Amino acid sequence: MARRADHSREELGRLIIDTAEDLIATDGIDTFSARSLSRAIGYAPGTLYHHFADLDDIVTQVNTRTLAGLALAFADAAPSDDPARMLHNYADAFLGYIAVKRHLWNALFEFRRKPGQVVPTWYIAAIASLIRIVGECFMRLRPDMPEAAAREAGQLLFASIHSVVSLENSGRLGLVMNRDIAAVVHQLVDMHVLAARHG
Repeated sequence: MARRADHSREELGRLIIDTAEDLIATDGIDTFSARSLSRAIGYAPGTLYHHFADLDDIVTQVNTRTLAGLALAFADAAPSDDPARMLHNYADAFLGYIAVKRHLWNALFEFRRKPGQVVPTWYIAAIASLIRIVGECFMRLRPDMPEAAAREAGQLLFASIHSVVSLENSGRLGLVMNRDIAAVVHQLVDMHVLAARHG
């Protein structure tokens, strides 16, 4: 087992988050625990709490990385001057990212915080920034659309896509429909674009 002197405080903090991310990515959030994490890094469980408030804090740090990764995937999406096409490109980026980060994405919404645990404002802001990117497409699609309405359109599309992706990730989409996930997601985009244009 490693000794505390083997790593600086900063190195050990990074090791904890890197290892937590690897464990969740490989096995999912359901099997993740302080015990499994401490065993993987080779330190006693109490060491975790010298660096982070609790397990919620560690998972929040991992989840923030996941959100940042999706933001990068959005940034790398194929550009288009057509806002409707851009929404489809963001959908492709979303699907591509989730395909390789399935367990990490599930951890964003499946991890149950302790009762009364407040979600950090910067964490909420990270989610809002992703939705804002989608909302901006709706503003370009309908320049007369109020900013609040565009934001709501972005929220609805984001939530719709997340819902079907969650069904797919859990193996339950087939209980609702026997269709390819990409086809479903792109149809959702078309439906929301149509609603925005004629709303």
